[in-house]
Amino acid sequence: MIIGNLTIIRPLECGDEELLYRWWNDGGLMEHAGLAFGTLQSKEAIKNIVNREIVKEELFPKDKRFIICKKDNLAPIGEINYCGLDLKNEKCEFGIKICEINEQGKGYGKDALYHFINFIFKSFNINKIELTTLIDNRKAQGLYRKLGFKPIGIIREAFFDSRNEMFQDVLYMDILRKEWKEKYI
Repeated sequence: MIIGNLTIIRPLECGDEELLYRWWNDGGLMEHAGLAFGTLQSKEAIKNIVNREIVKEELFPKDKRFIICKKDNLAPIGEINYCGLDLKNEKCEFGIKICEINEQGKGYGKDALYHFINFIFKSFNINKIELTTLIDNRKAQGLYRKLGFKPIGIIREAFFDSRNEMFQDVLYMDILRKEWKEKYI
C-alpha cells in the first residue's frame, strides 16, 4: 500500500466492481472525461476487469489500477492508475479521480497524487510521467501544475466529447524525474 498523509492507496480487491460500477456509470461524475452517460459498462464486465487486474502476476505490469481510501477510516473515495509503463523509453502515464463528490476539494486528490507520483519515480526507472486532460478540465490542470507538471502541447480534436457531440482538444502535460527531485526531494 502507498500511505499518504490523508489517503491510502491500495490495489484492487474482489468486490471493488461495486464501487467502479457506480462510479464509472455516473454520467455526472464522468462528464469531465467527455463521458456524459458514463461508461455504460455492466457490473459483470467491470467484475471481469477487476478479476483480470487482481490475477496479474507481474511485479510491475504495464497497467495497474488502485483504489484511493481515506486514511482515517479506509473508506474508498476514488481511483488512481498508471498505464503505458514503458521501461525502454522510461515513461508512463497516470489517471486519477476522486469519485465521491462530497470528498472532492478536500486535498485527497493532491495527497494521493503526490504519493503516487513519488511511488512511480522510486519504484520504476523512468524519466518522466505524462498525462492528457481535456482542454476544459481546468480543475485537474490546476492540481497537476501545483505538483510540477508542465503543459507541453495540445493535441487537436483528439477526443470525442459526448457532452456536446464535438471533438475536443486535449492538453498534454508531463514532469521529468529531475524536476520532481528538484521540487520535492
